[in-house]
Amino acid sequence: MENKPSVDPGILASVALGLLSIMGIALIFFLGRENASRPAGEMTATETPFRYLYLGTEPGLSTLTPEPTSTPISIEPPAATEEPDPNQPPFNTQAPDFPPLVTSTSSNPAFPTNPAFPTQPAARTSTPAASETIPAVLSKFDDTYYEILYDGEWTSQTNVTGAYQNTLHISFTLENYAYFTFVGQQVIITFQAGPSLGTILIDLDGIEFQVSQSSAQTQLVDWRSPLLVMGTHELIIEHLSGGSVNLDSITIPDLRTPTPGP
Repeated sequence: MENKPSVDPGILASVALGLLSIMGIALIFFLGRENASRPAGEMTATETPFRYLYLGTEPGLSTLTPEPTSTPISIEPPAATEEPDPNQPPFNTQAPDFPPLVTSTSSNPAFPTNPAFPTQPAARTSTPAASETIPAVLSKFDDTYYEILYDGEWTSQTNVTGAYQNTLHISFTLENYAYFTFVGQQVIITFQAGPSLGTILIDLDGIEFQVSQSSAQTQLVDWRSPLLVMGTHELIIEHLSGGSVNLDSITIPDLRTPTPGP
């Protein structure tokens, strides 16, 4: 009878191989943990301190409070090692004298009052002068110009001797008016004055002027406005009172002068 071992050698070999595999896996696991817990390198301390700046929740705000520096700032005067040059002018240590400031006499210093142009609307009575030669004309518009808007009953008269382009616009009814806008620094209104003519009301940017067209003899007369700020302006010519009134032309002179204050 043949004696056989109670345990199969093949099973023992498999068990031994399994134990070795488990031990190898455990060894690899412990080596990995050891490498992960070890720091990559030692950091050397520096002399520059680090500070953290916390940003505020509002734009332009910072929670960092600046600390005063401990290093005093000293300014040393230059040493007088050289003698002054007699050819150089002495240094003036006194403050220069500036001319005194001229303050405005108006109630609002930012807008000085221009005596040539009133600041409050007020009706004025103006005496027009006879027509004279205009040295420079920027624009001249006849009474028939399409941008002059007439309201009410106006009569267009032609073949008027001496009138600009021989035409006139005549109003026989009170409160008729003509409206016009222009760009410039002054406006000249030309009309034909004569006996028994009425009065017109010129409204220039809210400033009113009463101008009589009555004259002892028939002649062309110019009415000149005060100097204005360079820009766009509104002009209204209204039949105010008296007999008929008329309009011959509107002229914008080329003044070529600095713009006055408002």
